[in-house]
Amino acid sequence: MKIYEVHGLFSGNIKIYYYPSIKPSKKVFLVLKGIYGEHVPGDASWDNVLVKLLENDYHLIFIRTSRLNDKMDREAFVGKTFKQECTEVINAFKYCNKNIFSNDYVWGCIGVSLGGTILLGSPKIFSQMKIIIMVGSGCGRNPKTTKPLLSTLPETKQLLKSLDNFRGIFIFLHGDDDTVVPTVSQRMIYDRAIKNAIRHKWNSLPNLDHSLRDIITRESHMAEIVSLHAREGF
Repeated sequence: MKIYEVHGLFSGNIKIYYYPSIKPSKKVFLVLKGIYGEHVPGDASWDNVLVKLLENDYHLIFIRTSRLNDKMDREAFVGKTFKQECTEVINAFKYCNKNIFSNDYVWGCIGVSLGGTILLGSPKIFSQMKIIIMVGSGCGRNPKTTKPLLSTLPETKQLLKSLDNFRGIFIFLHGDDDTVVPTVSQRMIYDRAIKNAIRHKWNSLPNLDHSLRDIITRESHMAEIVSLHAREGF
């Protein structure tokens, strides 16, 4: 794993975690976790399991955007806007294309929860993806929310515009027991995507919650389900 740093727009630098593929490959997955679920190399979270499942055949990129005092919870983003967050992700993506990968590499994106929403807010990235896998992402703003970033989300119709120029494979994974993001908000993304996507799939997953954890055993199925769809489509 290699770490690169890019100047941030908010507080501190952006970190890019790069996991090269073991076998020769021209395929890269950009993984955007839910905004309060930071990638921490080597811990027991689903994203490190995903690395092990995909690293033979794919390069993987995780982006840690700038935040206050190196914190890892929602307080780290107090005062930061959704637009700033998207711009930092775009700048990190540009850095990868300029300094790590050449033009003949092809990209896919895995956007989990707000990570998928940030992808919607980053059309410069969205249009370059060959496959997009979203997990529990939404496209609406609760007018009563005071959460950092979420309170500055743009209007739904603006977020959904990114889908109009997408011509790749679009897969949406929805936990049937998701109580975090309304299903109607998730369906709005999928229903817009299928108008132009060359291939698409909505996968409802019984007994799994927003994070694709079993509601009884609390076992996470995120990595195995995401990796399965990644390999099938890309």
